[in-house]
Amino acid sequence: MRLILLILASIILFGELSFGQISQGGKPLEFPELKSGNVQLVEMPLLNNETLLEQVLIEQDSEPVVKPFRFAHQFEVHLTTQNSGNWVSAGDGWQVWRLKILSKGAKSINLIFNDFNLPKEARLFLINEKENHLLGAFTSYNNKLSGKFAVLPVAGDELTIQYEVPTKNSGDSDFVISKVNHDFVGIVKSDDRRPLGKIAGECNIDINCDLAKGWGKEKDAVCRLIVDGREICTGTLVNNTSENQKPYILSAAHCYDKWEFAETTIYAFNYESPFCAPLDGDPSHSISGAVMKAQFDSLDFALAEMSLEPPPVFRPYFAGWDRSGNLSDSTVSIHHPQGDIKKIAIDNHSPLLSDFNSSYIDNGFIKILRWDAGVTEAGSSGGPLFNNKKNIIGTLTGGAATCSNPVNDFFARFEMAWDYRSDSAKQLKYWLDPINIDIQSLNGERFNTGEKFCQAFTNLNNEDEHQIVFLISSDVFSGYWGGTNSIGITEFVERFSIYGNEQLYGISMGVGKVVDDIGLGGSEIKVKIYNGTEFPETEIYSEIVKINTLVNDAMNFIGFSQVVEPADTFFVGFELSSVQQQDTFAVYQSIRQASKENYSYFKQDKQWFNFKESNSNNYSISNVFELIACNVDENIVDTPLVNNPLEILVYPNPTNAAFTLESGQQVFSENISVFNLLGKSVAVKMENTSLKKVLIDLSGNVPGVYFVRFNNGENYVTKKVSFVPW
Repeated sequence: MRLILLILASIILFGELSFGQISQGGKPLEFPELKSGNVQLVEMPLLNNETLLEQVLIEQDSEPVVKPFRFAHQFEVHLTTQNSGNWVSAGDGWQVWRLKILSKGAKSINLIFNDFNLPKEARLFLINEKENHLLGAFTSYNNKLSGKFAVLPVAGDELTIQYEVPTKNSGDSDFVISKVNHDFVGIVKSDDRRPLGKIAGECNIDINCDLAKGWGKEKDAVCRLIVDGREICTGTLVNNTSENQKPYILSAAHCYDKWEFAETTIYAFNYESPFCAPLDGDPSHSISGAVMKAQFDSLDFALAEMSLEPPPVFRPYFAGWDRSGNLSDSTVSIHHPQGDIKKIAIDNHSPLLSDFNSSYIDNGFIKILRWDAGVTEAGSSGGPLFNNKKNIIGTLTGGAATCSNPVNDFFARFEMAWDYRSDSAKQLKYWLDPINIDIQSLNGERFNTGEKFCQAFTNLNNEDEHQIVFLISSDVFSGYWGGTNSIGITEFVERFSIYGNEQLYGISMGVGKVVDDIGLGGSEIKVKIYNGTEFPETEIYSEIVKINTLVNDAMNFIGFSQVVEPADTFFVGFELSSVQQQDTFAVYQSIRQASKENYSYFKQDKQWFNFKESNSNNYSISNVFELIACNVDENIVDTPLVNNPLEILVYPNPTNAAFTLESGQQVFSENISVFNLLGKSVAVKMENTSLKKVLIDLSGNVPGVYFVRFNNGENYVTKKVSFVPW
């Protein structure tokens, strides 16, 4: 069987996933009385999105500008189960309360609750049926001492709250809806990739690009903040001298207009693309609520303690810090510009000490003169500035940097925030040095070990681009290589190799297309895991997922209902048998040349096939999948593994001098040559950093394009490297 493929270029949208901060999952109750009953509608005053957008742009045009990102207008309300909505009896020991909120024109809606105190067994869901967007169930597990609770935005301008409570509980005073936030930008879904209707800043660098290699731990400390449902900032999980895993988040004071806004902030970890491409991430690794511990406006820092410690599957890293005041010769910031997926900015020169403006303490800031790679934008506020030892020395306040002119960004100085003020509520020392050992710096730490040590794994690398791949049979469009089709392919899987006693907790799939044509929500895929070597052999797990719960153009995390322990080589994918004929489901894939390793397999007529051997051009392919596995070797990192002994990777690329060549076999420097564009061999320094890695230094050569040639024993493999000294 030889089939043909075509590529449908991806249209990248700025989106969110239909999973919220830590919830208990499940489905809302359904029964005839609910479908036939009327639901009270509460409508917010009409807003003009364009006017609100113009106001945001005017605010951002002031210079030097602080860099939070305001995306929503807030309505203050007082809606309870007593003064609003309708109660319906389910007849089987349950009472259900529902209320519909409409804010016309909203791109999404999010809610803030006060007096949130759900009894045991009660469940709360937020639903937009038109957008197939569901959050919850939220339960007593989400109760907090503050009584406040914030939820992620739900797509669309209409939102139904469904509260289910056992008849034995009254449910009359279990929460108050206090704020309704109208998204006028589109942080959940928008016709543009970026908010404000602007083109994405092309200079931004995704955190999983080769240029960011080496920052795999530190990136896991950085999170996106949605503050009181209205503004987006960036924060960092930080270590303290007790090293007791206190979940302190360091950010900017100007991100929290009020001290108590920490209690209604959502902290999202791992909101990133799994590879070097602007594919929207999954924000489901979120925690709602914190308690402010220290904040000082004049030095623009804030330290809050999250309501929960991030669980191991969040892969938390507690970043280190340096309060010595010494400025290193290079710096890095990791952040969420405009609330987008995680990015990195790099300055390969020493910054300066500086003022910011008259509202702040003199000389209280570190000034980046010019970013050499990447930039910060609105939403980057509070993002960390790391020194060359990968410890925090500042947090972003603002500045003038843009992609067209990446100059003059200002970070609040960590060492001044340390103990400039003696009040524990206005300093970091009391909280980050609780045992009072008075050290100048503290390294970061990933405390989870053994079974709790988790990492993300993907077969994608820096050269991959995600696409929807058409399947052509007998010159006729027959569906998708990674989805529904008319030629009888029933399953698609991806091969993974993770050595050891790994435990799988879930998979993120890059969903390219979901069409629920009739809207009945009956179509399902079955996520499957097989053990096997050359092909899938023994099914060891399956999980049913309704396709209308998945989001287009984004990574979708599917957690497994039990821990799965596969062999060293295994296959993960999905079965299509329960997708109805009129519906469509397809995942993103990356097409690779025939010389590249293939990771994708499919099942047709009850037989497994290797994709590479089944298409007319012998292309290889990799599905856009990312696995979360725990109990893994701590030396394994969430970067592409070179399994094929005939293949190599080079990174970072471009490089400012040194780069790494990594192979799937042992590498000897005598088998490596570096040539310029004229084909002449050039002198370089080489150093083996491991059996399969060699560090190559181009220092002393003229900047430009070079070619690295590796003799793998069977032939020569050549990679292009750009040498760009910054």
